[in-house]
Amino acid sequence: MTAARAGAAILVALACVAAGALGNDERPLTGEQILGRAKSTFRAHERPPYVVYTVVRRDMHDGEPDFENSYTLKIWCRTADRAALMRRVWNGGVYGGATFDTVAFDGYVDPGPPSADIFERALYARPASQAPAPEPAATALKQIGSVIVTRDDDYRVTEVSRDGAAWHLRLAPKRDPTRNRIDELWLDATTYEVQRMRVRDHLYLGLGGQSLEDEFDVRFSAREGLPLITAIHGQTQNDEFETDYVFRDISFPSALPDWYFEPRAYGAHRDALPQ
Repeated sequence: MTAARAGAAILVALACVAAGALGNDERPLTGEQILGRAKSTFRAHERPPYVVYTVVRRDMHDGEPDFENSYTLKIWCRTADRAALMRRVWNGGVYGGATFDTVAFDGYVDPGPPSADIFERALYARPASQAPAPEPAATALKQIGSVIVTRDDDYRVTEVSRDGAAWHLRLAPKRDPTRNRIDELWLDATTYEVQRMRVRDHLYLGLGGQSLEDEFDVRFSAREGLPLITAIHGQTQNDEFETDYVFRDISFPSALPDWYFEPRAYGAHRDALPQ
């Protein structure tokens, strides 16, 4: 081999090594970047306009079944404002009259719907007559050189770790802890789909407004690519009460009658209540 060819070979080898080094020199994502990807991935799924589902609630008090607060409801929900018509279920059949409420986390009624946008600031309970607050415009991403910097306006990521094939994030609220209630997230490390979350809630006792701090452990599963809440385990801080919710028989009708979401119309449609 001539000296010129040997020099050329060395240059090619060095170029390949440099290219390989650059290709493998990917900086690890920050917690905020992982959270940003999770939010973008979650919200890329189109939310159905209506969702019909059955929620089974089972309560325990001091380790004993609490039958008074355990029940099964079938719910017809409008996604836009989470207005819902509810009927009781017994032995597989729907019975009794219809009741109206707004399904939401941290409210007197059961959390939901299973297709809820868990990152929505107005996810939590409010008067049924109050329209959901509009989401603020997303904070623009800032690009510095070739590095994209993301900023989340609701949560600060306090810890990032791997839990098997998932990212595990611990979060702290930046704004209002009564609204930004998610404490932990588990995300598929490849797709960034939400698999599990822990969120602060309350267990409401009777109609007098008394409540206990409650921690929800929420599990998700995918249906046609859409992440849905399928189970929740709630436990009060004093371990006195435990509540399990299971969401089943979930469907997404393309339309539902408007009167389902007008409680004053229920009396006129008593013979046409949904089954």
